[in-house]
Amino acid sequence: MRPGQQRSSLEPALAERWDISSDGLAYTFHLRSGVKFHDGSALTGEAVAFTFDRSINKDNALFKEAQSAGGFPFIDDYIGNVVAKVEAVGPLDVRFTLRRKFSPLLSNLAIPPAYVISMDALKKFGSKINENPVGTGPFKFVEWKKDDHITVENFEGYWGGQAKLQRIIFQPVPEASVRILKIQRGEGDIAWPFDPKDAPSVKGKAETDVLEQAGLNVNMAEFNLKKPQFQNKALRQALNYAINKQELADKLYSGAGVAAVGALPPTSWGFDSALKGYPYDPEKAKALLKTAGYTGDTIILDSYTIPRGYNPQGAKLAEAIQQYFQAVGVKSEIKTTEWTEYRKIRRQGQLNIAFGGWQADTGDPENFLGVFFYSKNQGGVNTSFYGTPEVDKLLEQANEETDVAKRKSLFNQAEAKIVDDAPWLFIGHMKQQVAIRKRVKGFVLQPTYIYYFNSVSVS
Repeated sequence: MRPGQQRSSLEPALAERWDISSDGLAYTFHLRSGVKFHDGSALTGEAVAFTFDRSINKDNALFKEAQSAGGFPFIDDYIGNVVAKVEAVGPLDVRFTLRRKFSPLLSNLAIPPAYVISMDALKKFGSKINENPVGTGPFKFVEWKKDDHITVENFEGYWGGQAKLQRIIFQPVPEASVRILKIQRGEGDIAWPFDPKDAPSVKGKAETDVLEQAGLNVNMAEFNLKKPQFQNKALRQALNYAINKQELADKLYSGAGVAAVGALPPTSWGFDSALKGYPYDPEKAKALLKTAGYTGDTIILDSYTIPRGYNPQGAKLAEAIQQYFQAVGVKSEIKTTEWTEYRKIRRQGQLNIAFGGWQADTGDPENFLGVFFYSKNQGGVNTSFYGTPEVDKLLEQANEETDVAKRKSLFNQAEAKIVDDAPWLFIGHMKQQVAIRKRVKGFVLQPTYIYYFNSVSVS
């Protein structure tokens, strides 16, 4: 399945339909007939089982080989912790057997790390499959030149009907201002993210515009709870009160941000409007610092350098936070690290207060609260290394429940406890903004940033 366009609900994709057992522990998917991978091999129940066994079965030789390339941290957190096995039960049928009931499974199977890969290609390329991807989508991989571009071309055998574009070139452009210039000059057609203050330069112009909507994301900095310095709850709460989140939203993000009260954005169906979070209160911050016994030790702020969709200002956010800390008497030092290395050492627990964020992969609150705060996900996406029995139990209950209202109540209880424990600096949520040339037709925003290009054309 996949997220529906312009919404986070699901629609059938490679699976035409699926059945869930009465005990909620077995999901059987019935695949479309005649679907081909880009290498010409057929989509079968065996191919689907092969993809997932490689990523969840620690005894699988391909699983072991993939560990040298970083393994499967997202699959572990989203699927591997709950799925016991995946097996073909017919030529076009595949069954997922769960260790426990897990209602977000369908949503989690719609994320990019869970996409089905050609069995033949996996056998051929092994851990190098990320450099030679072979899927079933409307565009097939042509080439990747590191730090320069990725090219994909129209796949005539796509099961969903042939795409309108013949070729798409994805080009990384490190400087946000240069991305905007490329749109203005006609050197690019679509660009994101960018500094919100640059939006007026392309919005509503003769040949360019900005598409925008409320974002399904969170911008934060996480305390590394493995380090004794940050195991002091009063200190973590004090630093949250020290930050003027609304000022950041209005000034640093030029009005394109929303102050956070917790981890869930207002666009999530699990959002708790009664949650107050940590409103700006420097005097309360100072009082809590005294309670915490803070004596002037230097705090390290670990930051990445490149802009992200949830933080288009990159390292400038760390500079702003440093000033807020200084105003309440807290010494801090900013340390920046290249993004790829940053992600690696963050999962290894080497950082201190680490800036980060999350662009949701699904519309389920589990995609925020579960992946970041469930104790079994520590070292995967949960890189604050937070976890308590109380929160674990609430999250497990929410994920076993199928009634939406009951799930929301359980998620709200879990988030209230998480916010009180303050494993993060809860900063904000960004609008989703994309700069675009008006010659591009049919491109629509997607809450999860999983964009569909099969209906896009250029005039």
